[in-house]
Amino acid sequence: MATTIHPDVSPTPITATGAAPSGTQGAGRLTANQWKIVAICAGAGMLETMDIYLIAFVLTAIAGPWQLSYGISATILLSSGIGAVIGSLVWGQVADAIGRRRAFLATILCCSAASLALAFAPEGNWLYLVLFRTVIGFGTGGFFIFVMLVQEFVPARRRGFASGIVSATAVGGLLLGAASASFLMPSIGWRGIFALGMLPAVAGLLAALIMPESPRWALARGHAEEGRRALAWSHGAGANLDEIAAAYALPQEPPAWRAVLRQRRRLASGMLINFGLVGAYYGTVLWAPTLLAQIHTLSAAEAARMMMAFSAAGLVGRVLTGWLADRFGRRRCGGVAALGAAVLLVLAALVARGDVLTPGHFRLVFGLAFVCGDSSFAVMAMYTSEIWPQRLRGRGSGLCYGAGSVGKIVGPLGLALIVGASDLIKPRATLEAILPAFLFLGALFALAGLAYLVIAFETGRRTLEELEHEGA
Repeated sequence: MATTIHPDVSPTPITATGAAPSGTQGAGRLTANQWKIVAICAGAGMLETMDIYLIAFVLTAIAGPWQLSYGISATILLSSGIGAVIGSLVWGQVADAIGRRRAFLATILCCSAASLALAFAPEGNWLYLVLFRTVIGFGTGGFFIFVMLVQEFVPARRRGFASGIVSATAVGGLLLGAASASFLMPSIGWRGIFALGMLPAVAGLLAALIMPESPRWALARGHAEEGRRALAWSHGAGANLDEIAAAYALPQEPPAWRAVLRQRRRLASGMLINFGLVGAYYGTVLWAPTLLAQIHTLSAAEAARMMMAFSAAGLVGRVLTGWLADRFGRRRCGGVAALGAAVLLVLAALVARGDVLTPGHFRLVFGLAFVCGDSSFAVMAMYTSEIWPQRLRGRGSGLCYGAGSVGKIVGPLGLALIVGASDLIKPRATLEAILPAFLFLGALFALAGLAYLVIAFETGRRTLEELEHEGA
């Protein structure tokens, strides 16, 4: 039977230097089995993110026949964000209580089942869509568990790169959703598109067959044999398993929520970064196609293709930033990228108005801002998880991710209020409104950038065990 110690006492032994020993924990390339973990989590993340974006394409097909008003469309789209706020808190608790692997599987099954249910929506019943979109949002509220799983399996010096790959799959989900709608919806219809939301269950099946429980969660909860087996599987037979296992010699039950709320610096940095970045990024994505079409006189299809190009560049940027964050640090990379996005957005507004350069340069400046936003997003995904001690990681990450879900709602709503639009989900983009709107979005990016540089503490190139006592 596992020994339980006081919830506010860390199980990590401290050396004379104030940190747990590193050695094997922080060195080496990814093993074949660690790559399997990255691939499973990345694939599941991409397919689960696709579930979120499919509704935007389906609405274009059913809005007319179902006679959906702007208000109803707004409710359908925002319902997933509300579900995600709730889900992030619940899944964090679940991941700490029953394990990362079980929570990972549960989020996937939740999203897949809800998406399949949408394929059977009664004609014209928009409340049915709201209900199951909320369930999908609730499931995707646990996306942070995918990053957490990867981080608890891989060595410190590859944690940023591996997390960047998983973060990039969010962009891959958007591209996959757009491609599915473009090429498959004409033949299989919107119900068939919703049925594609069952695909994450395939990743869940692979995880159930291949992936063990997180070794660090198992060791911390007193399941020493299970934790050692998972370490041997992921790190290889020649790894020094004793070094990691020794950090969890005294197992403990997850403490109460008040222990999470005491971590003021972790909460402040994680929540501000998530709120600012997600709010700014989501607002930028909503406006981008209309702005591109207006300023460059592009058709809707041409603007969509340009957005796909921006998204592809952003995907590369997320992976590259993950690699850079392992070398130059999370705070520096995340802060520079977020502040860069803020400055470039304001510059893009001035370019669009003809105050600086010419409007023809808008796509270049705006595209750079888009990529900077994506890059800072990649750092956010890894930083949100690794700042938390093992015993608090699920709930702490969930609370920060929940702040991002609130930002996903506040960003578009604030944008609509600033430009005076009646459509709260996709405010009508005008050249007159672009400067105040981009100042608002830039301020959100700047908030995240300053949180990186002023409040956050550095986590790069240090083991999770070494970070246990940092930033309390």
